[in-house]
Amino acid sequence: MKKSKVAALLAVAPWALVATTAVAVAQVKNPLPPGSVPLPAQGGASPGNAQQVTVLPRGDTVATRARPEYDPLGIRAGSFLFFPQLSVSEVYNDNIFATDGGKVDDFITVLSPQATLESNWSRHALAIAGGGDFSFYKQNPDEDYQDWFAATDGRIDVSRDIALYGGGGAARRHEIRGSPDDPGGDEPTVYYEYNAFARYDQNFDRFGLTVDGLFDRVDYTNTPVSDGPDISNNDRDRNVYSTPVRLGYEITPDYEAFVRVAPNIRRYDQTPDFDGVDRDSWGYQAVGGLALDFGGITFGEIYAGYMQQFYDDSDLNNVNTPTFGGSVTWNATTLTTLNLAVERNVLETTAIGASSYISTSGELTIDHELLRNVILTAGGAVTNNDYDGINRKDWFYLGNFGARYLLNRNLYLSAGYLYRHRSSTGSDGVDDFTQNLIRIGLQTQL
Repeated sequence: MKKSKVAALLAVAPWALVATTAVAVAQVKNPLPPGSVPLPAQGGASPGNAQQVTVLPRGDTVATRARPEYDPLGIRAGSFLFFPQLSVSEVYNDNIFATDGGKVDDFITVLSPQATLESNWSRHALAIAGGGDFSFYKQNPDEDYQDWFAATDGRIDVSRDIALYGGGGAARRHEIRGSPDDPGGDEPTVYYEYNAFARYDQNFDRFGLTVDGLFDRVDYTNTPVSDGPDISNNDRDRNVYSTPVRLGYEITPDYEAFVRVAPNIRRYDQTPDFDGVDRDSWGYQAVGGLALDFGGITFGEIYAGYMQQFYDDSDLNNVNTPTFGGSVTWNATTLTTLNLAVERNVLETTAIGASSYISTSGELTIDHELLRNVILTAGGAVTNNDYDGINRKDWFYLGNFGARYLLNRNLYLSAGYLYRHRSSTGSDGVDDFTQNLIRIGLQTQL
C-alpha cells in the first residue's frame, strides 16, 4: 500500500507539488520508509520493453503505469540501468516571504538534476539515487537555495517468503517560508537530514510480519539576520529512533487485517534548550486496520488506534490522543485515478510553551490521462496543526492542478498552479498568509 504524501506537503518546495514526474516504483505491500529510493521489482527493470496496455496492471495508477513509447530507456551499464534527468522550471510566486501584508513577488528559476542507478537482476535489488534543486530568484537572491540529496536502498531475497531491506541517505534542505517553525530570518534556514533503515519482511501461510528499524537525524544551521547576530538553531538538532512492527492476517485475497505498533525515542543534542526546556521524549503509536485490494481497481489501507508521547520535562504536556489514517486509491476508469489520504501524527516544535503539535491532514488527488501523452492532475489538501501547551491552531489549505505533455521518451513539458493558505487562530497564533504559484517546466531524460 502506498504511504500518504500529506505529511510532506509543508516540508518541500511548494512548486514541487504543482507538477511532478511519475516514477516507476515496486508494488510492495508495505512501502519503504519515507525518503527511500524506489527499488526495481523482482525480475529486474526493463523500461521500454513492456507492451502497451489498455487495462491497468494490478496496483498501478494513471500516474505510475508504464508507457513504453514514452518511458526512458536508461543507459545500460553491465547489470545496471542508469537513468539521468534534468529539469528546468520557471516559477512565479506572488508572496515569496509568506506574509499577511507587504507582499513581495518574484520569478524563480529552478534547476533540478537527478540520476538513478537500478539493478537489473533476477533476484535481489539495489538502487542508488542523487539529485538536487537549485533555485535562483530574479530580484531577491538572498532567498536562493541549493538543496540536494543522495540515497541508496537494497533488497536481499532470502527466500520466496523472506526479504531483507536496508538503506540510508543524506540531504541538504531548507525551511520554506511559512512553515510551522520558520524563524523568519533574512535567508531561509538550511538544515541537513540523515536517515537509515533496516527491514525484515516475512510471509508465512496467511500471516505477514514486517519489522523495521529507523533512524532519522536533523541538523540545523544558523539562520542569517542582517541587523543582529544570526539565530542559533542548535537546540533544534535531534535524533529520532523508531522500531515499527506490523503483523497482518489475510482474511481473503481481497482483505488483510493488521496491527501495527511503532515505538519512538526522540533525543535532542542540547538539553535543556535555549529556553530552559528539556524536549527529549518517548512514545508510541498503536493501530489496527484493514488493507484491501479489489483486483487493483480499488486498493489501500485504513487504520485507527491511539498514540502517546511522554516528555522528560514536567513543564511540557504529555500527548494522549486517538490516531487514524489511511490511503485508498480508486482507478475509476483506465484513464482516471483518485486517491484519498488521511493521517494524524504528533510532530515536533520548538514554539515556546508547546510540547508538540498534533497534525491532522487530508488530501485528495485526481490524475487523468487526457491523451496517451497528456496527463492532467488536480488535488487539494487540508492540514490542522493543534499545538499542545499554547493557544494556537494553524490551518493550511492547498490546491493545485497541472499537466504533463510527453513529447517523446526523452523530453516533456509541464505546467501547473498551486494555491497555499495559512489561517492561524488563538492568542499565540501567527500571521495568516496566502500564496499563488505558477510554474512551467521542461525535462529531459535518458
